[in-house]
Amino acid sequence: MLRRLGAGTNGQVRRSASSVSYGYLNLTVSDKIMPYVEGLKKKVIYVSSSKDCKAYVQEIQKGVQAGKINCIGLDVEGYKIGRNGTVSIIQVCTQDVYLFDLYKCDNSYLFVKCLKELLEDRRVIKITHDCREDCSILFNQYSICLNKTFDTQVAFNLLLKETKKDLYQISYDDLLYKCLLLNNKHKIYFHKMISLDQKIYLKRPIAKELIQYAIQDVIYLKPLMWSLVDRLLRVCKDGEAGREPFGEDGEARSNPFGEDGEARSNPFGEDGEARSNPFGEENPRSIKNGDDVMSEGAHSNLSEHKTNIIKRVTRLSERYINYQFLNTHVKNEKELQKGMTLDGMVVSCNNLNLYVKLNLSRRGVITNCMRNDFEIGDVVKCVILGFCNNDYIKLGLCDPSLCAVKREEGR
Repeated sequence: MLRRLGAGTNGQVRRSASSVSYGYLNLTVSDKIMPYVEGLKKKVIYVSSSKDCKAYVQEIQKGVQAGKINCIGLDVEGYKIGRNGTVSIIQVCTQDVYLFDLYKCDNSYLFVKCLKELLEDRRVIKITHDCREDCSILFNQYSICLNKTFDTQVAFNLLLKETKKDLYQISYDDLLYKCLLLNNKHKIYFHKMISLDQKIYLKRPIAKELIQYAIQDVIYLKPLMWSLVDRLLRVCKDGEAGREPFGEDGEARSNPFGEDGEARSNPFGEDGEARSNPFGEENPRSIKNGDDVMSEGAHSNLSEHKTNIIKRVTRLSERYINYQFLNTHVKNEKELQKGMTLDGMVVSCNNLNLYVKLNLSRRGVITNCMRNDFEIGDVVKCVILGFCNNDYIKLGLCDPSLCAVKREEGR
């Protein structure tokens, strides 16, 4: 069998046995979301050879250089994905879907080196959904620091904020249904398999059902991004009419972009300035609806608005990337004790409790917090008050008036 490469006398070389093609995946979508889908037929390729990994990454990079690829769908599967978890596969979706087997590859050093070049390429937007734990495991175990991330969960919360709705952490499956009318048919089966064996993604060969679930997690990320961008654009266009992007009446702000503020590159370090062009200064491009065809000088008011939306979401998504830096001073969780201070990222809040992610194996809960004091994504300074039996750490706020990390102005 053959696979196509960017180099060679005839553009083809013989494929090694460690690189497997699962054939082509035919997508079935409704006419309403067809404008967001660039192709209904995608080749699925499983890669565990460092040689093939290098070849495929170079092929993607050539597409980037030629202006054919400006964003990729990205996800990570494994065991307890997070700072101390184990990566099984990294899924990357361009025109095709690549499953990079980091757990059973022949040379992990070369494998990571190749993937690092792609995932840290600032010319490429990485589309994710709730990338915090993915960022943490890639950074803390492989020194891969993602950038230029468009997180669909962040984009959805921006949409809620601009239409004055309560913020919450929507799941990937719920967002797929809300924006693209898609149901993840593998979800129930997958969760049943995971409940029976949490390390199931570490077994080889990987079950085809798990492969299908992994594919589902990335193939719709790009259409999802364009759908969210269009909905945010609609808020801007229909703001004076009071229309809400999901069809319900609601009051929208006159300017959904607000006044641009500079996001912090590291909430615990110095401020970093966002780049003015979300696709990189090397290749200025305009954006068409669901389209990779971009050319310099083809900017319209519509495409400029979309560029601004993407730029803003990528800036806001930096907070999710910076989650990887939380509590890195904690080397051994068994040494945690009352009175120690931790940083927590807010994930949900109600009238009684505030829940935070800690970049640890356990989460934190802060009781008796006013709901309106904080938003999802804020980082708060906490002190350990005790330990619960359900893998939660009971926390208190160090100083409610000073603990929140500065938010981006104009959000």
